[in-house]
Amino acid sequence: MMGYAHAAGYPKCCLHTGSESFAERFSVPWDRLERALVLLEAGHRPEILLLQHPKTEVKVAVTFFSSVWSKAYEKVGTPYGKVHRDFHYQCLFAAMSALVEIGCTKIRVENPMSGHYWRKDAYVCLAEAVRNIQRLMNPSVFVHLEPGSYNEQMVKDVDDSQSAYNMQEHRPIGISMHLFEGLNMRTIFVERAEIALRHA
Repeated sequence: MMGYAHAAGYPKCCLHTGSESFAERFSVPWDRLERALVLLEAGHRPEILLLQHPKTEVKVAVTFFSSVWSKAYEKVGTPYGKVHRDFHYQCLFAAMSALVEIGCTKIRVENPMSGHYWRKDAYVCLAEAVRNIQRLMNPSVFVHLEPGSYNEQMVKDVDDSQSAYNMQEHRPIGISMHLFEGLNMRTIFVERAEIALRHA
């Protein structure tokens, strides 16, 4: 089963440009999906929205997650400034794990800093999340990046130095599931790593 993980918003408070086609594809009224994406970007905590096709034979799903341009990110970092690694790790892990839970083994991931190239520190968060999902949920999960969101040299540089990087183990993530106008939403309670581990 194929999954997509997309940032909900783009710079200048624009919603994801492909969201209208996703509404049609997943048989969700556009105005309802639009309100959900606005909530993801305007809420004070990061959120995940999971869409599954109503027909079980259609093997595709998508998660939208609060982007770096969201109000939730404003509380912990500056858009396209210094990366708040706990925010990125926890949003990416929650978005991908929701897809893995429903059977996705191939996932295409969009940059949390939607509209920009991946930066090394955000990319390392993705690498940590993928490693921990493979280790804790499904070792056969394969993740690749949205075309045009990275340059090959940057990915090669990160991959080459990966063994020297101190990868973080998975830490508890507070996730609260709820429905918003019939849509499957999850609120993420982002904590800095040292606080989450202390509370574990």
